[in-house]
Amino acid sequence: MEDTGSFLPGDFERQYEDLFAEALAEGEISAQERHRLDLAARALGLDADRVRRVENALLNAYEAHAAITLVDRADPGSLADAEPPALRSDSIAPEFDDDRPTPIAFQAAIPDEDALLHERFATCGRANDLDGQFCTAAVLVRHKKATRAEMRLFEAHRAEIPARPMRCLTTEAWSRLFHPDLDRTTGDVFAVIASAALLGRISAMRRDHSLPVLDPDKRHEPHSSTVSAVRALAWSAATLGLRTPPIYVDAAESLPFEIIPVLPPVIRIGGPMLSGQNATQLAFHCGRQLTWLREEHFVCTLVPSIAYLEELFLAAMSIGAPEVTLLPEVRARIALVAEAILPVLDETRLARLRQQVAKFIAQGGRTSLRRWAQSAEWTALRAGLLLCGDLQTACDAVRGELHSEDRVRELERFWASDDATFLRHELGTAIPRAT
Repeated sequence: MEDTGSFLPGDFERQYEDLFAEALAEGEISAQERHRLDLAARALGLDADRVRRVENALLNAYEAHAAITLVDRADPGSLADAEPPALRSDSIAPEFDDDRPTPIAFQAAIPDEDALLHERFATCGRANDLDGQFCTAAVLVRHKKATRAEMRLFEAHRAEIPARPMRCLTTEAWSRLFHPDLDRTTGDVFAVIASAALLGRISAMRRDHSLPVLDPDKRHEPHSSTVSAVRALAWSAATLGLRTPPIYVDAAESLPFEIIPVLPPVIRIGGPMLSGQNATQLAFHCGRQLTWLREEHFVCTLVPSIAYLEELFLAAMSIGAPEVTLLPEVRARIALVAEAILPVLDETRLARLRQQVAKFIAQGGRTSLRRWAQSAEWTALRAGLLLCGDLQTACDAVRGELHSEDRVRELERFWASDDATFLRHELGTAIPRAT
């Protein structure tokens, strides 16, 4: 399997960080603890400069509000639903969606969506693209606008369980799975600092005594677990070209899934996913959840709002391009975040960050973080639908969520698109072309 972009924590000399963080949690570090830490650093082969950088990063994250997250729970799937923050700067400033209504004259000019779907169904038929016809018919069936021919084709090919993939997704294929509105350069910047942001989250939660304690007896290995959700996660990860994270199962937890910010991050499966879910439903939920473990999306699991996401992004900008113009109040606000991130970045990551920031500035130096987070959520929906292969199941899964109409619309648009058909052929789950 090609790893298409799993989030992998940076080399932070993990053992030393754990020792230092534990000592820090007890209060001021005593002389005895200092001696123990020095012995540990030497045993791990760490040079003094690297030890100092790691300790400074932990201290900055531990002591400051800018430790990135604090005790507020991060929910990546609803991050974009919050109101956008007011923070702005002169040249590196998130833009926010214009919520003004579409002019009536323009609305009248929009073609009838169902007419376009009928036309697509016919076009796919002329090209012997049976899979394209099937996916398009699925949308028309949901709209209750399918013709008899469209209904017959849909009913003939709808499967009870997800199709078995013959291949995993590749990096190239993922470029078709990403939502078209997703700003990839913004994601590349977040990918570089994700490990540093994770360290800040862990440090802040240690300080606030809110870091979850994982029971080792509740860890499940996919190859031996009898829990369907565990096996579905491993299957979904392999299909998406991602590494399977450590998996814990706790029936007492009320959340279906939770990404726990530890090193390495783990997924905890809660009660709602342990019963009442068939294979198709599990495939959708697992694909959706695993998308947040991609390196460019992982920061969404660490922040509770767009405001925190903005601070991280602007801090990365200030590190990658110190000469960039920022308002004094903006620079002061993000200084502590930057101080918590910078010591953790090794030379390779720092060079990569400078490169991505330079690319961002060359492209105009503007982004909408709310739109980016929303596009990341829609990418997660696309991944879930691709794996489960059933539009109705995916739409039912998002029913009752905030802005569920928007999510359903995005699912339908993807399913009746060339991207969906291309990706299904890439996986080997598409209906074979008619001969």
